[in-house]
Amino acid sequence: MAASKKLDLKEILFPTLSLFLICFVMTGALAIVNEITKDRIAASEKGVADLAREEIFPGARFVDNGAYFTAMDQNGTHIGYCVESEAQGYGGVIKVMTALTLEGGVLRVRVLSCDGETPGLGQKIKGEGFLAQFIGGKDAVEVDSIASATYSSQGVADAVNVALEIYREVIAQ
Repeated sequence: MAASKKLDLKEILFPTLSLFLICFVMTGALAIVNEITKDRIAASEKGVADLAREEIFPGARFVDNGAYFTAMDQNGTHIGYCVESEAQGYGGVIKVMTALTLEGGVLRVRVLSCDGETPGLGQKIKGEGFLAQFIGGKDAVEVDSIASATYSSQGVADAVNVALEIYREVIAQ
């Protein structure tokens, strides 16, 4: 007969409590790091968006309207709009700044964030050659995808379409 192994409470309880304690400490450490860095990350993201707006409309003043920014020249004349939007890409959320004319046509597109996209392929969505195809679009835009980066390309198109929808439903009203 085979000898049956007797379960010892120590053999079960000690590893379980050790694992729980390690997970608890690591969760606390991550929460502390998140709390320390969240303001810096938000400021950095705001800075990137501010730079993109300034690049698109040099010298303009911007009024934050919640869902979009109105760009005005030095005389206070409206010259366009900037809409920040996002959509799902291949590796995560893609954040885009879409500049619109007063009539709602796409003036320029800037990718603000695409950190989760594949280096080398998915990151090509930031290139001028790819982004130029959106210029002039007014209705739902379709895109010529970058080879092997279809989801990333579609993510940018989806984000631009969100911006166009905001124009139609909020700005043009």
